Amino acid sequence: MKLLTDKQRQVLEGINRFGVITSTQLIHYLEGQVSSVSIYSTKKVLVNLGFIAEEKIGYHRLLYVRPRGVHFLGSELTPFSRVNYKQLEHQLSMNDCLLSYKNAAELRGISFEFMTERELRSQYIHDNFSSSDRKDAQKINKVADRIPDGIVFENVKKIALEVELTQKASKRYIHKLARYKDEILNGQYDMVRYVCESKKIQNTVGKYAKEEGFTSSMLQLHLREGVVEHAKQK
Repeated sequence: MKLLTDKQRQVLEGINRFGVITSTQLIHYLEGQVSSVSIYSTKKVLVNLGFIAEEKIGYHRLLYVRPRGVHFLGSELTPFSRVNYKQLEHQLSMNDCLLSYKNAAELRGISFEFMTERELRSQYIHDNFSSSDRKDAQKINKVADRIPDGIVFENVKKIALEVELTQKASKRYIHKLARYKDEILNGQYDMVRYVCESKKIQNTVGKYAKEEGFTSSMLQLHLREGVVEHAKQK
């Protein structure tokens, strides 16, 4: 007898991909594959098994995978033990953006795949870190500066995503955009797409990108409000 049904396992795998996700986002992600009723009943099963945890934050029902859930799946993703509340708004915004672009691709009838920051982080650590490196908190903390917030594959294009909720120091934009330019020229990505919280941040990114020599085919600038609103359209 299997501990989880195929649908229940699919729900757990979805939560594991993101690490942390709201119930609403999970329903959106699994739309057409698992019903909202099944997701809510499965959520209780997974909590009782210790595979996930649930927490109410404001209006959100937050779900996050526990180490036991990662182990049960035999997942190669790094164990997830706690929510980083300082980064929570950024992570949930990234989830919204990925789901919005997924929705937009479906409406346009184009192929679409994505990688979450959790998946990118795990891949980077697997490819670049020794066993001793993985125990070095300082090195682990620097991984975020070396990977995008997410990646989307739209038809044949591989696009790095960055979500900018707050204005950063000019040095950080210059450094990150220089790295992206090299990666685009080397064929690692086709372009980078910045999702910005405000017009001011959007203009700042555009300014430094222009100074770095980005062409229009290398950079896209979107406002977060417009991206998230599009996710609600069907």
